[in-house]
Amino acid sequence: MTQIHETGHAVNITNFFTMISRCQGYGVRYNPSNNAIKVANLLIVGNNANTTQAALDTAKAPYTNAVNNRDNLFADLDKLSTRILNAVATSTNVQPNLIDDVKTFNRKIQGIRKDKKIAIPNPEDHKQISASQQSFTQKTENFSKLIALVATIPTYTPNETELQVASLNTYSTQLKNANTAVIAATTPMLVAMEARNTVLYAPTTGLVDLSLAVKKYVKSVKTITLSEYREISGLIFTRPKKKN
Repeated sequence: MTQIHETGHAVNITNFFTMISRCQGYGVRYNPSNNAIKVANLLIVGNNANTTQAALDTAKAPYTNAVNNRDNLFADLDKLSTRILNAVATSTNVQPNLIDDVKTFNRKIQGIRKDKKIAIPNPEDHKQISASQQSFTQKTENFSKLIALVATIPTYTPNETELQVASLNTYSTQLKNANTAVIAATTPMLVAMEARNTVLYAPTTGLVDLSLAVKKYVKSVKTITLSEYREISGLIFTRPKKKN
């Protein structure tokens, strides 16, 4: 998968339009035989880059909101799970092996280390998104199993409303819905990201490769001075870094 900071994409697009402006400033001296790097096509690519980046920004908004909502709902799950364990342990006539089973589910819910919890998974890292969704799915599933188990204990009748089985089931449904909402919002974001990345980073036809081709062409034109060439040679275009 690939990862690059959002500022990198924006800088690429901004520098691309700067390059186009410089090429226009060369006048008739900028006259490549390669249609792909003619000013007219460069403008099309630049406009497509702006359009796809804007579409991605739009698609990211509901994803970010869904992730934030999920994080807020899951924030109290670990402590709630421990409270359930303590409530079971202090209920009457509960067999030790049943308490052990509740402890097992509590450990599974707590099992994701704090440093592995990600408030907002990096949208540029597909693996990170997938791992985050799997982690939340596992926590939700284990919590559902915990509720089903305590519901079988006749003496589990806590006075605290939030610990009662009906409340726990409502909360469990909210957790599942929140995770489903994130999954649903992820797909359009990834589709928009792929479209943006194609415009910017596709081999040969992408914005970055076209920029490099423009630099090479300008450097080959005798009538374009070194100082003029330096107006575009210093423009930085970065590619996504591959991440294992």
